[in-house]
Amino acid sequence: MKTTRRRLLAGLPAFSWIHAQAEESKPLEHIVFGSCLDTHEHPMLDRTLLLPRDLFIFMGDNVYADQGGIPLMREKYARLKNSRFFRGLVNKPILATWDDHDFGLNDGGSDYSQKKEAQVEFWNWLDEPMDSPRRKQEGVYHAQNFGPSGKRVQIILLDTRYFRSPLKKVSKDKAMLGGTSVPTDDEMTTLLGATQWAWLEKVLREPAEIKIVVSSIQFAPEAHGGECWANFPHEQKRLLSLLKGHKALILSGDRHWCEFSNNGVLDFTSSSMTQRHPRGTPTPNVRRIVPKTYHLPNVGLLKIDWNAQAITAQIFGEAPEAQIELSLRFGDLLV
Repeated sequence: MKTTRRRLLAGLPAFSWIHAQAEESKPLEHIVFGSCLDTHEHPMLDRTLLLPRDLFIFMGDNVYADQGGIPLMREKYARLKNSRFFRGLVNKPILATWDDHDFGLNDGGSDYSQKKEAQVEFWNWLDEPMDSPRRKQEGVYHAQNFGPSGKRVQIILLDTRYFRSPLKKVSKDKAMLGGTSVPTDDEMTTLLGATQWAWLEKVLREPAEIKIVVSSIQFAPEAHGGECWANFPHEQKRLLSLLKGHKALILSGDRHWCEFSNNGVLDFTSSSMTQRHPRGTPTPNVRRIVPKTYHLPNVGLLKIDWNAQAITAQIFGEAPEAQIELSLRFGDLLV
């Protein structure tokens, strides 16, 4: 196994996030976003490469490496990086954050003992330069701006893992349909941590016509038993407060189905790229703004029409037509 792993790593081309820097000046018109890849060969991945794309965003669970330690994580990143899918993406910018399975611990947070080592593997996967400030900080949060004045999009990728306090849990007989996690009333707990919150306040002050916040877990839906911002209601309120006055939306993953929600800010959930949800039915969500949900392998697409000052969010499966779609004016994004 060690020999095979070394051969795989040695044969990889040097893919780099430099594409994202090189195209910063171009206005974004098509943003493709997805999460949860448990295999690197799948019809949905081939379908994704056919979509119009100026930027691809990995929203977490980009590999499933929470059982096997850092060596398995390194090997799975290598296989993703060497896949037909990833090779097909690298002609355009790629941005990414992580979730629990590529963080290294199912439902993991700040108490994960190998989070520093996992962060090294994450940046190695993306060919982040060794002298990059991103490698020196704790957590993989970062932001990037695209487009000229008047057509600026700021992409803000949050880290909902590195600093997150332990989840509040209940027994299975008291659990909701989605699991045993419940909202905490302890306002000393955190989801993003003090350092990341201070950074977020700073980057939100940068000018941009549209702010897109990427969260590996859902933001807008009510608590459902699984992981979500509603489990930390004081942190959820804090982010909503920071977004006030901005034209903003949130992209999220994790759930293995798609839905569009709004709790003061739009939240477009796309998940999973390669897995079918086994139950096939969603948890209740009073924040859902489009009745339809989608539970087969999927990917999301944002279309920005700068002339019409409009944006369209779509969910695609393997079929040509969109499975969920919502069009809005820029003014509808105002939080």
